[in-house]
Amino acid sequence: VLATSITRNTGEVLSSSGQNPTDSTSENDVYYGEDEDNMISSSKQEQVHRAASISSQFPQRNKHLRYRTRVFAAECVSHVPIAVGAEPAHFDLLLARSAIAKGTYLSNDWLVLKLQELVSLSYQISTGQFEGMQPIGVKLLCLIMDKFGMAVDPEFPGHILLEQFQAQLVSAVRTAISTASGPLLLEAGLELATRVMTSSVIGGDRVALNRLFSLISRPLSDIEGLFYPSFADWVVCKIKVRLLTAHAAVKCYTYQFLRMKENAPDEYQQLAPSLVNSSTVLGKYWIGVLKDYVSISFGLHSKINYKPFLDGIQSLLVSSKVQKYLEEVWALILQATALDAAPMEFDMNKSDGLLEQTFISGHCMVKLDRTEFEFLWGLSILVLFHARQSVENSTLKISLDFRHDKNFGGFIVHGLDDKKPCDQVLPVLLSLTTEVFFSNNFLSVDICQELLQALTYADCSSAPIIRLFTQIIRLCPDSFFEVEAFVSAALELFSRYLSMILQCRGGSSQKHPSNTLISELSIASETMACRMKGEHLWKLMILLVSTSQQSFQQVSTNLCLSNIISFLQNILPLMRKCFTGLTKLICSHFSLNTQESCSMLIIALRRNLHRVQHTCTLANCSQSLP
Repeated sequence: VLATSITRNTGEVLSSSGQNPTDSTSENDVYYGEDEDNMISSSKQEQVHRAASISSQFPQRNKHLRYRTRVFAAECVSHVPIAVGAEPAHFDLLLARSAIAKGTYLSNDWLVLKLQELVSLSYQISTGQFEGMQPIGVKLLCLIMDKFGMAVDPEFPGHILLEQFQAQLVSAVRTAISTASGPLLLEAGLELATRVMTSSVIGGDRVALNRLFSLISRPLSDIEGLFYPSFADWVVCKIKVRLLTAHAAVKCYTYQFLRMKENAPDEYQQLAPSLVNSSTVLGKYWIGVLKDYVSISFGLHSKINYKPFLDGIQSLLVSSKVQKYLEEVWALILQATALDAAPMEFDMNKSDGLLEQTFISGHCMVKLDRTEFEFLWGLSILVLFHARQSVENSTLKISLDFRHDKNFGGFIVHGLDDKKPCDQVLPVLLSLTTEVFFSNNFLSVDICQELLQALTYADCSSAPIIRLFTQIIRLCPDSFFEVEAFVSAALELFSRYLSMILQCRGGSSQKHPSNTLISELSIASETMACRMKGEHLWKLMILLVSTSQQSFQQVSTNLCLSNIISFLQNILPLMRKCFTGLTKLICSHFSLNTQESCSMLIIALRRNLHRVQHTCTLANCSQSLP
């Protein structure tokens, strides 16, 4: 149906049949639309046969049915990628070819073999003259991106199949994202642009990436005045959320590469200045959306004195519609807001070297005043406190279930689908505990202590918590280590995760191997030992020895034994130095009885260390202690 249309050549055929070519062309163009760039043409014989069968007695009915038939056909095509089922061979060219060669299946109609036709048809629908069909075509391209986004191209190792369709995808985005586009087409275009920019389809093409970023940036200037009189208020809110989600996804995806520093792809490194230019306005809008989500979740949006960013959410109908969209994307927007954020007072004229050390991208992005910082911090802490509760708990106001299939923000799953809900906010807290926030007194000892206590009992992965803990104890002022409550919270958190890693209790993963975590824990030990004094240093030494000995007594695998040996290899020089310093301190500051007691404790600690060392030597392990 989609391939059938009347071309210019048909007029000549009709003319030879005794019909008026001029009238026929004009009328049939209304029925079928032009064919050149919009639809796939079928054989001329079939076109002539169908054209000749049109009855002039029912022009309006045929005209109406023809458009509806095309829409129905387009909708049928849009269901094909899902209707074929979950058989992997439909979406993997190597598997499809292997199935054909083996003759395993009765039918060899694998969808991946029709990928070029499917993309071509989707593109023509999305850029055709029928405005009502364009969103169907763009959404179908989004679905193709979802199904074939990771399909490798066997002819070109290291590349994916969809790279060859980059031109069609970018062109479809350009058609969809314009001031003249309706809300359905604009939303689909923003989703497609985000999927393309957060995938390997770009293939190192700087020009295409910049063009797409420019396209999604244009609507930002009109976002506050966005209005569709023929649509409900929640439709406008949905478009705003989709636009801000697109920018958030692109920023978070770009930062995955920027963290690689020298190994980051050039096209994403050069995108950083563009992110800086839009950060001022985006930060304002992102925080506005987050406040609206919190207000809706806790029933504050209906208050008279509340001024929302998303107009109309005071209405129960609008807020109920908008809430389900925000539940899928609020964590992504929160991450994007915090990445390379800085206090409002931060001096942008500092040297490039200092900026490189301070920020992942080497640039300051969103600037936060104290109220905005406290809001982001409070929201993150709230997630940590509630993440251990069941998502089904009716008292839990904010959705923490990031593992379900997403209908609105499904594209954010790749790279951001952390296994545990509270892992989503750890990058946020890492961004909010940088040196610029400590130096501007945004972080007090009380809120840092509160954070350490929340992390101790939070159901989070080990690696990001250890990294966050190490950053806090490295950057916080010396005065923090004079506060008993802060030191106690730090030692409790450190003890929990040291024991977990040494005993191999779910700490390591393929992404974060145990040797990396052992190294970070060793650095944390050295940092605390250098900054703690007196009684606090004593507690740290006792903790290190007792935890190591207890872990060794409970060792169950060679990996656990290897972890203990690696950790002791790292910290033994530090502990010898600390014991020597403590002995001198005891001899010069304490009474004889106290000196004898402390000396006996030091001797006991040293014996425990030597006992662990001796037992490890007898274990015939491949590693040995110095």
